[in-house]
Amino acid sequence: MKYLSIMLLMLTAGISLLRGGVAQSFKLQGGDTPSFLGNATVDLLVHNDQLWASTGFGLNVTRDQGQSWQSFMPGHYPSKGGVSALGFMDDRTLWIATAFDTTAEDQNFSAGGGLSYTRDGGKSWTYIPQPVDAVDETEYAPTTTNIQNITFDIAFHDSTVWIASFGGGLRRSDDMGRSWQVVTPDGQPFNSLNNLKHRAFSVMTENGNIWYGSAEGISKSEDGGLSWRHFTHQNQDRPISGNFVVALAWQEATQTVWAATIEAVDGDEIRAVSKSEDGGNSWDVVLKGVFAHNFGFDGETVFVAADLGLFVSDDRGANWYELPPVVDSSNGEKILDREYFSATSQTVNGRTWWWMGSGDGLASTTDRGNSWRVTRSYISTRQRTSPAVYAYPSPFSPPRSGYTRFQFDISGNTPVEIKIYNWAMEHVRTLNEDEGNWSDGSRDRSVEWDGRDIDGRIVDSGVYFFRADIGGKVTWGKVVVID
Repeated sequence: MKYLSIMLLMLTAGISLLRGGVAQSFKLQGGDTPSFLGNATVDLLVHNDQLWASTGFGLNVTRDQGQSWQSFMPGHYPSKGGVSALGFMDDRTLWIATAFDTTAEDQNFSAGGGLSYTRDGGKSWTYIPQPVDAVDETEYAPTTTNIQNITFDIAFHDSTVWIASFGGGLRRSDDMGRSWQVVTPDGQPFNSLNNLKHRAFSVMTENGNIWYGSAEGISKSEDGGLSWRHFTHQNQDRPISGNFVVALAWQEATQTVWAATIEAVDGDEIRAVSKSEDGGNSWDVVLKGVFAHNFGFDGETVFVAADLGLFVSDDRGANWYELPPVVDSSNGEKILDREYFSATSQTVNGRTWWWMGSGDGLASTTDRGNSWRVTRSYISTRQRTSPAVYAYPSPFSPPRSGYTRFQFDISGNTPVEIKIYNWAMEHVRTLNEDEGNWSDGSRDRSVEWDGRDIDGRIVDSGVYFFRADIGGKVTWGKVVVID
């Protein structure tokens, strides 16, 4: 259910953390619980009492609603890269797809790392290479490389696995990934370069139906993929808002298909959310101007993870409200990104959690956004005591709405002052405890810097030095700003 920009964010976030050294160890707030791996949370999946979260570093699972986490990264599972899609085929078979960044002809590209599945909760995995075609394929235009051939979505219909892969199109396997068949809903020979309907971004199943989202609308099959109906912005009286379909979701409580429909090539198309309560025969367009990335449901309530924030409707999309910025109720940690990429809900023992994933960590609430808990990956300075203060991620890019955090440990209401200097040791900005939210007790804390100077201007690219005074103890360090 991910658009290409989400994948690039996931990969970039992973690289930034690795460069900053954070990949050596991961702790939640408090530093005493098992690891959560990565901050760019691109997909969320609830299965029974489990919540699975995929990031640019790998895969996380909690069985106690975020109190503790078990993590898997390349080496634990055989596929290469961070996890780009995941889904349960049956009650115990979890599939994942992965992606990584690579260089070809002096250019950076994203690439599909293949698929893997486990039937024992991650203790053992079966690996499947990224599906590609033979170079001598003559019946259609083959995809012969994993470069720009990333699996964005996985769905299941009985024992058949369906994947949507940019570059690789819509494919199915009836033998657990040992072989794959290219499926074109329009019946034309496969050609992802020249046929927008063959560029695959999303796939889902519901009640025996298969739904497929491409760069040219939505296709639906009611007979296992033998025949298809097509829904575009141009071929219905009440159509979808745009033909670029980056996410599909099924709301069981209202029997509704929800789609993230973005403008493609027609000037009349707009970005919005399109929903259908009659199997695709007609569509209502809501949340106009919003680039939706994913959907979550709590009974008849729907919440949308989007580029402009988190949006909620309790009346089938007729009215919406935006959730306020996420701030951890216990320690003041914030989700600084406005953009969210994943959403789901989980009910355990009569209590419901909403989970929202961003590029800046995972947020959860049990009271519809009145209070939050933030889960983020970093090294606690109580675990690694030197240096006492460090900046992550580094490098970071303020022109791309980036930021860095100065991470440290405090006891009680400790005075905090961080002064930032440029390469000539000229004062740029001072951050102090007024920009934090401190409370009694020894806790991990952080102060963020958005890369702006004292006058609000974005600083030039380069190396910057900081002097952190935490309760009278001074630490010097540096952080890199890039354009």
